[in-house]
Order: sequence, then structure tokens, then C-alpha cells
Amino acid sequence: MLTRLRIKNFKAWGDQLWQPGVRLAPVTLFLGPNSAGKTSLLHAPLLLKQTFESPDRTIELNTGGQPTDLVDVGTAESLLFDGAKDDTLGLAFGLDGECEYEATFSRGGAALNVARLALRQGDRVFTATRQSKGGYLLEAPGYAPGMLGGRRDAKRTYQPERAVAFSAEAVAALGPAGTEAQDLSLRLRQAVTELSYLGPLRGFPERTYLWNGAEPRGLGKNGEKAAHALLASANSRAKARDGEEGGRGWLVQQVSRWLEALGVADELSLERQGGSRHYEIQVRRGARKSNLMDVGFGISQVLPMVVLAHFVPRGATIIAEQPEIHLHPRAQTGLAVLMASVAKSRGVQFIVETHSEHLFRRLQYLLAAGELTPEDCALYYVERDEPSAKLTALAANEYGQIANWPAQFFGDAMGETERQVKKILERKRAERGGAGG
Repeated sequence: MLTRLRIKNFKAWGDQLWQPGVRLAPVTLFLGPNSAGKTSLLHAPLLLKQTFESPDRTIELNTGGQPTDLVDVGTAESLLFDGAKDDTLGLAFGLDGECEYEATFSRGGAALNVARLALRQGDRVFTATRQSKGGYLLEAPGYAPGMLGGRRDAKRTYQPERAVAFSAEAVAALGPAGTEAQDLSLRLRQAVTELSYLGPLRGFPERTYLWNGAEPRGLGKNGEKAAHALLASANSRAKARDGEEGGRGWLVQQVSRWLEALGVADELSLERQGGSRHYEIQVRRGARKSNLMDVGFGISQVLPMVVLAHFVPRGATIIAEQPEIHLHPRAQTGLAVLMASVAKSRGVQFIVETHSEHLFRRLQYLLAAGELTPEDCALYYVERDEPSAKLTALAANEYGQIANWPAQFFGDAMGETERQVKKILERKRAERGGAGG
């Protein structure tokens, strides 16, 4: 589980989140008005994910732009915070409270180059720091660095690979510490590459789905492979018994159960079209079955979130933007219960950007009911504080009460009610006056 996120000069953020950073919990919510800077907090780990997964081992920072990329953060100029005191970008995260990844990037023309890579395991630190001529100075426990750029190291720049791994030459130069650094790098990279992302706009449902018999590696950033994951589960030959996690139809059963809990469907089923490879997703409400395409749009939009919560491996992290989109209030509250339940039962972490008051209020209730603790949740309010964004950690106690409730957190509900009552009284007085005339 990711336990801390730190960023510096990233989009709307200056250096205020570089130290000590943002605590991440099993369920983490970012709330606040539009264009405040919430999405940037989600995009930072996704930027590292697509960099770590790049087929180019020498890539410094994959800022996106290709169809397969998760995010497109633009050029170095548009990525860096406008009011930055220097041209250094910082990205860092902590893992399970035991180890940490930290990288700073310096601007070199239109690109960003790794200025310093640091991997920490307890009090053991492994670093590669860029020198003025482009090579990297290595530091590690028990390692005495030699002169960089000398005849022996003329072709060994020790440039980090994909901004996370020490190069093979660096590992060899570090000796015993190199293997330790390599293992730590692998662990950190694996934690980020196992992130799953669900964007704010899910795909439209289809009348039928063509399935080639393979289980998808992921659901896609728009959840477009959710149906294929369900089909793989329904046709699984896994050795686990039916009804057990990983067994035949387990995913379909879980998704069907949660759609009922959300109040959007009583049952979900998969129907093969004749002897073809085309399948239809059917949704039952009461005694009536309908094609997914013929029911409310909200079901197709929430389906990827429900599937993803059970499709990802135990202990994985899900980053989602506005999972509540197109859902009525009851289903939005159900999403909070889904996240809390799956975080407890499967160890899945949820990092979510939301505008839903109903989802937030249900988390408060779960705290009050003792089903969650303040340590299980990290709740943040993001707003603009020109020239940068501002993050406020909401202090929730064990009863779900917020000690530092921001002004107009979810709009001005009390003010709207007061204005409505005032207008009603004005109209009634006017009507009585007109009738008396």
C-alpha cells in the first residue's frame, strides 16, 4: 500500500507538499471545487507508472501523449508549477511505511532529466546524483565512490533506467549494495506498476461483447475491459472451488451482489449469443431482464468500478476519478460501503477524487459506526490559494465528526435553505397583499 505521496513544483503545486507530504490510507478521498488541483495529486503516481512501464529503458520521464498512456501532462514547461522557485520537479512516494522512492528532475530544454534518484529502506539510502557533465555520482552504504569521468568510467554515466532503477553498470559498481538497491528498486517499481486507474469518463455500454477467451491484464483507463473480465471469470477453469475467490464465476457473483447493494440492479448475468464469441450482459430488476444497453446509463458507468474492486490482486491500489458519476444518491453512498468493505476484506487501497457529498457522508457514518477508524481514512479538501493550490487535511475523529469543516465545503446548503424560506415568505406576503387589494 502507498502510505505517503510527495510532490514538488507539479502542476498547481509548489513545494508545500514536498515535506512531509500527504498521508495515504486504505481509503483516501480528495474533495474540493473544480480546477483546484485534486486531479494533479492522482496523476503524479500515474505519471511514474507509465514511466516505469516504458519499453525505453533510458526514458527520463514519460509525460504522455500516446494512446496507451494513462495521463498526458504536457511539456516540461506546462508541467512545472508557474511560481516555482527553481526548475526542479519532485516526485516521491512511501510504501508500507518501510521504504521510499524519491526523484527530482531538472529541466533541460523541453525535457526533464533525472537530477537525483534516492531509494530508502529504513536508514539505508541509495542515490544517483547528476553531475555537471551529465554523469551520475553513486552513493550507497559501504560504497566509496571513485572519480567520475576518469578513464576507467568514461563510458559509464550510471544514468538511472526509467527514473527508478540503477543501471546494470551502477549495480555492478556498487558491489553488494548494488543487489540491495536493485531489489528495493524492483519492489518500488512493482508497487507502482500494479496501480489500477479508472478515469472520470467510462465507455458507453455495448449491445454485445466479442470475447477471445483471454483474461484481460487490466480494465483500461475507461473501464472498457470490464465485460471481458466478467466473461473470463464466468468461464474460468481455476482450481478454486466455485464461489471462492478466483474460482469460476466468483467475480460475476461479487459484482452482482454489489450492484444489488448499490440499488441499481438485482442481478447481472452473461448470455452467449448462439455458438458465437459474442456475449450479452443482462441486468435483472425484479422479474424483468434487460440488455445492459437498455437500462439506466448509471449502471454501465459504475460497473467498471465494482468490477475493478474485485478484479485487482489483493493489496493492490486503485486510483479513481469521480466514481459516482451518473449515480443517484443511494448508489453514491453505496460506493463508500464498497470501498470500506473491499479495503478490509481484500486489502485493496482506494485513492479517489470525488464531488459526492453522499459518498463522504456515508464514510462519516462508517466511522461513527466503528466500521472504519480514522487511521483507515485520509480525507482532504483542495482549493485554490493563488498562485498555488492548497490542501487541508480534514480532522475526522472516531465518530466521523470533522473538527475543521471548510466554509461552503459542499456549497452553501444552509444558505440556500434560508434564501428559499425568505423568498417563500416574500411571495406569500405579496400574494396576501394582492388579494386584499
